[in-house]
Amino acid sequence: MRILTALLTAIFMAFGAVSANADDRPDLVVAVNGLPGSLESIEEMGNVAVRITYSMFDPLIRRNFLANEEGSSSELIPGIAESWTKIDDRTVELKLREGVKFHNGDEVTSDDVVFSLNPGRGHGYNPLIGSARRLMLTLSHVEPIDKYTVRIVSKEPDVLFEQRLAGYAMWIVNAREYMLKGKDAFARNPVGTGPYKMDEWVDGEYIRLVAHDDYFGGKPTAKSITFRAVPEVSARIAGLVSGEYDIIVNVPPDQVPVLEGYDDVAVKQVVLDNTHVLVFFPIGPLADSRVRRALSLSIDRDLLREALWGDKNYTPNGHQLPSYGLYLANYPDFAYDPEAARELLEEAGYNGEEIVYKMPLNYYLLSLEAAQAMQQMWQEVGLNVKLEPVENWTQVTDPNAPVHVRPWSNTHRIPDPLGSFVPQWGKASGIQNNNDLPERSWKAPARFNELQDVLTSSTSTEERKQAYREALDIWNEEAPGTMLYNPLETYAVKADIQWRPVSLYYMDFRPENLQFGSAASN
Repeated sequence: MRILTALLTAIFMAFGAVSANADDRPDLVVAVNGLPGSLESIEEMGNVAVRITYSMFDPLIRRNFLANEEGSSSELIPGIAESWTKIDDRTVELKLREGVKFHNGDEVTSDDVVFSLNPGRGHGYNPLIGSARRLMLTLSHVEPIDKYTVRIVSKEPDVLFEQRLAGYAMWIVNAREYMLKGKDAFARNPVGTGPYKMDEWVDGEYIRLVAHDDYFGGKPTAKSITFRAVPEVSARIAGLVSGEYDIIVNVPPDQVPVLEGYDDVAVKQVVLDNTHVLVFFPIGPLADSRVRRALSLSIDRDLLREALWGDKNYTPNGHQLPSYGLYLANYPDFAYDPEAARELLEEAGYNGEEIVYKMPLNYYLLSLEAAQAMQQMWQEVGLNVKLEPVENWTQVTDPNAPVHVRPWSNTHRIPDPLGSFVPQWGKASGIQNNNDLPERSWKAPARFNELQDVLTSSTSTEERKQAYREALDIWNEEAPGTMLYNPLETYAVKADIQWRPVSLYYMDFRPENLQFGSAASN
């Protein structure tokens, strides 16, 4: 009998210990408008990808977005590197933290940094992933000094080098896993150092990450984060209200009063360092820059912002942000001048030829509503624009289907022209190098690309400002595209969750920015 009692006591004690040690952290569910096709950190860097990869990877240096109330600070803080020193105008030496663990348990060393930033992967003449090149314009190579020290060398002086190292395309990946799996397999099950790691991916439905408890920035506060694809706004809102989802993204402004009516829901808003733009392909009737300029001049951006966004956002004056160190405060606004548009169309001999505007549904918030409003504005000056909403980007880029206009967004990844204007429209951009459809590439004037080189390599603020102004003038005259506005990104969150959005599409779920329940109210 005593033996049986002892056994039962041992069992209950063991059960109690297991219960006490059970992971009682919440499972966070985020309803998103779409999921990416890859989680290779430099292969897909669009809006739907970076909100996930930001929790999976770390750069050497981090941008501390939350250092100001707007969530847009440019302050730099240590990431995987604990410190860094500018050796000269082309070289930064970084000391890595010791003991930083990848998701597979490997320790981060200089070898991983060399692999992550090597030319063959992202920025050489024929890299594995060419889309990263435009964001790594000045990067030359990495010199491993010892296990925990690296020197990163620029091809030329780069006044934004440290900011560049903190930006897109600079996340550190696990070299061993990458080489063992190959790029495509790694893209489905990547290994980084971030607070959350891959658990399960069901195409078209969800991507679930689980906590990486060895995260050098502290133990994650959620047990898991599931990004669930819910394309319809109404379904995202209904799921939040019912408790199925904890956070929803891309809430239209007209739904904010509805959500504010619930005591257990909090609305979080931020105007993004991202601008909704239109791309004008220089083919058909748009081969004439006067027709492209007329499309831009016909758009009443003030009316669009008031009607769609409650005028809670803004249109920048030129391809820039007020936070830029090179900000041109006196640069003219994008003009609304229907009469000038009509005159340009007459000069160009435009005679009502059809212009096809093709856009994916449920990608850019209010994109369809904006397109419908602009279609009326264009019609008023004599432009015959046909709207073709499609399901995905593959249909937008179909080489066998006509398209003259498409929506786009330009994220200002660094507070400088090097963070958006140069990579998005410069000589290394997809706009000038449409490899799949070369005829749709913009043949930029030689002077425009010369000015891009000045912006990239000059260390003189005045020289860079002059080059920037002239390049903006050429861009407006050539009109390979135009800007509409910076969107107001609205999230809705269960009220017992403390979380702040930032000014890029990143969703920061690091421990210091995600708290639950009683901890959230402290």
